[in-house]
Amino acid sequence: MTTTTMKITTRNRDRLAVIASSELNGASLDSALDVLLFEHESFAALARLSPGQLAEMQAEAESIAEVDVEVHG
Repeated sequence: MTTTTMKITTRNRDRLAVIASSELNGASLDSALDVLLFEHESFAALARLSPGQLAEMQAEAESIAEVDVEVHG
């Protein structure tokens, strides 16, 4: 893995550290940044969907969620 150095404000470094610690089980700052970038890219991809595509995706997600909660005794 290649690494680099970048300049960020102390405030942003500390904010990222809080996310890494409190929301990501003490992940490294690099891993926390990776998660945040993935989330950003995911939201951007959703924003590009047409209303029809979004409705189709939501219907599929609801269908999957219902299967996931079924319990058979």
